[in-house]
Amino acid sequence: MTKYRRYLVYLLGVVILSLGLVLNTKAGLGVSPVISVPYGIATIWGWSLGTVTFVFYVLCVAMEYVLDFRGCTLLTLLQIPMSLVTSWLINLFTAWIQIELTGYVQRLGLLLLAITLTGVGVAMIVNMDLVPNPADALANVVGKRINRGFGLGKNVFDLTCLLISCCIGGIFAHKLVGIHVGTLIAVLLTGRIIALFNRLFQDKLLKFVNLPARPQRSHANASTS
Repeated sequence: MTKYRRYLVYLLGVVILSLGLVLNTKAGLGVSPVISVPYGIATIWGWSLGTVTFVFYVLCVAMEYVLDFRGCTLLTLLQIPMSLVTSWLINLFTAWIQIELTGYVQRLGLLLLAITLTGVGVAMIVNMDLVPNPADALANVVGKRINRGFGLGKNVFDLTCLLISCCIGGIFAHKLVGIHVGTLIAVLLTGRIIALFNRLFQDKLLKFVNLPARPQRSHANASTS
């Protein structure tokens, strides 16, 4: 029974993360660095955000094998079906949620809600210690390759995503697509929300699924995907 609780919390985290990512795009104030690449491609060419996100995640998994083939396991391949579920949820929420925002305050409020949901979803996924998000997993590999921890690897990965997104927008749309003040807010707040969630609920959550307690994760090591 406890094992099923762990899977349930993990899947709930995937749902909450997907909802947060979709609401982030609906706010219209810029998206987080990682999702900026698939968002820019989907917006410019009119493709499904979920589908492009799935392709992006698969490429992340492929890069894990390129950078750290010996360190890849079955868990690495399981990131692909996890990505498929996430992309399906993104498409579902994108179709379901139709929001008309009339002012900056409403957009900012929705952005803060989106960032909060994203942080909570990431914290739930990470705490269950099952299949990682491909973006986080690749960032961890990058950190290993440069002989640093996940935190710096995440910073390098986010910066790379921003540069790619800027290039795609500049070349094909002649403007930045998905990069705005909300992108900076996401970078600054998502990690803090994860740290706050862990401080308040991590021990209770781990006890609920019968996992051992662990040290609090630093916000510097948190995902913003």
